[in-house]
Amino acid sequence: MGGRKTHVPARHTRDIPAFISRKIIRATTMLGCPSVARLTIRPLFGATALSLALLLLLVGETRASEQQDSIPATCAADFAVPEGWFFSQTAGEGIGFAVWDDADARFWSAFQELGGIPVVGYPISHRFQQDGFTVQAFQKLVLQWDSGADRANAANTLDNLHQAGLDPWLASFRQVPPHQALPEDAGQPFDVIIANHLALLNANPDIRAEFLAAPNWLTRFGLPIAFQDFGAVRVVRAQRVVLQQWTTDTPWARAGEVIFANSGDIAREAGLFPDRAVTPGPPPPALATDLDLTLDQSPAAQGATVVIRLSSGRPDVRLRMGGRTLPLACTDGTWHALIGMAAAEQLGPRQLELEVGEQTAMHEFQVAPGAFASAELTVADELAHLLDPQTAADERGFVQQLVNHVSAPPLWSGILGNPSIGTATSPYGERRVFHPGAIPYVHEGSDVAAPLGTLVAAPAAGRVAWAGPLAIRGNSVVLDHGFGVFSVVVHLDRIDVLAGEAVTRGQPLGTVGSTGRSTGPHLHWEVHVLGVAVDPLVWTWRDFADIRNGTGFWLPGDSWEAPLLPASPPSGETGRPPEDVPAG
Repeated sequence: MGGRKTHVPARHTRDIPAFISRKIIRATTMLGCPSVARLTIRPLFGATALSLALLLLLVGETRASEQQDSIPATCAADFAVPEGWFFSQTAGEGIGFAVWDDADARFWSAFQELGGIPVVGYPISHRFQQDGFTVQAFQKLVLQWDSGADRANAANTLDNLHQAGLDPWLASFRQVPPHQALPEDAGQPFDVIIANHLALLNANPDIRAEFLAAPNWLTRFGLPIAFQDFGAVRVVRAQRVVLQQWTTDTPWARAGEVIFANSGDIAREAGLFPDRAVTPGPPPPALATDLDLTLDQSPAAQGATVVIRLSSGRPDVRLRMGGRTLPLACTDGTWHALIGMAAAEQLGPRQLELEVGEQTAMHEFQVAPGAFASAELTVADELAHLLDPQTAADERGFVQQLVNHVSAPPLWSGILGNPSIGTATSPYGERRVFHPGAIPYVHEGSDVAAPLGTLVAAPAAGRVAWAGPLAIRGNSVVLDHGFGVFSVVVHLDRIDVLAGEAVTRGQPLGTVGSTGRSTGPHLHWEVHVLGVAVDPLVWTWRDFADIRNGTGFWLPGDSWEAPLLPASPPSGETGRPPEDVPAG
């Protein structure tokens, strides 16, 4: 299944089983018609629903098996491209117009020198040829490259509209006065011509003041050409711009305010530019080496949670580590990702694979040793069988299956809270040796000792991915906080939640116990990031705002998806609390 911006919500599906509803929406989404599912599921029931579900599953799953990860949605409305910038604000998501510098023209430099968006507006065209010039249109100005002078000039857009015979259209649809030739200009030097045209502004002192207040007004606006009072609006037509003063409040201007109409937009609407030039397109290809990739800590220590920041929000970016595509969060117009370093992470170089379109670049970072304690523990005879390496491997595999997927955008809203109060005992990353047998083990959580029955609360909002007994961890709850971040609390005496339940920060999950391989009442808390157990206490003082504050998210497809039904735990357990453990 391809990438997705968010999980498709299964709305209006209460009339048929939830898992059928999810599959129908999933399949129809892959077929490119998610709205069909939302419109048709509610009235369906019984055999009709099942038949449609099975049909869509067959078609959808076949499509999914052939489909590669889709291109992520655009993070930012505009982003860097080679030697310039790409803007989609005047087009749509993923399409727009690029402004760049090359040997033929330096429109990107000119755009910035003129004042950028406030002065020039967003681009509304690609480059095109007109009257022997290379031209690019923007909302407020149309720029043409003067190769002889090696600079960009503002085109006389309103003069060009006049020459194209479009003055009647301008007057009727845009309340722009017709072009006015001044007889007194004939045979006069340019300074006299300037004075003649500036005199047109005397009809409206407010417009005159706004016009002359602009730096380099002659270069930007050209000469005033005509003035007309239309009643609701007073208008000055210049060679390159149109100034308006509205006499009543409008959605775009207050009464008496002088504004510049978007002359580029007017020219585009009038049909002055070629259709192919104003038809938006995808961003130009970029090299992966054009993008910067930075880690918020380098080297990354064992046990760390690391934020990766990319320098672009372009849509064709993917980031992989260890062969798996990472989820992305869009913050401040650029993509961010999150990775975890295990307590026993192999030291030395690690590789991140950055893909931009069809280009790939490898980024290397270093893993440094963490500072961890050590301890030797003796397990009671009645629990010695839980030191069996196969038992530990089976249980670890089960938990790994639960935490090794990405289901939703971030659900946490700040730092994580400690699930329980008590005395800190065994820290994360502790290098342990269990007796009997001198069995080595790395502690993947943080422990606090607390009296039996002490409340254990959710450290953050999330969904219960699993709740039940395990051999080594005892009564356990696995919480999905979104974006591949999970909490695991174990050795509980009592479990107060059920799998699938949504919980809020601070909501009771159960109570402190000593179930499983435990030497006394305590809480063991783990935090997993994309399947890697990291130091949970870091999450109690870092909120990872670059991720949780994202304005959009891209989540990878099947490689991170969990099964619809939880897998069975090892040792023949059912995955539900035992009869003597209250479940809520």
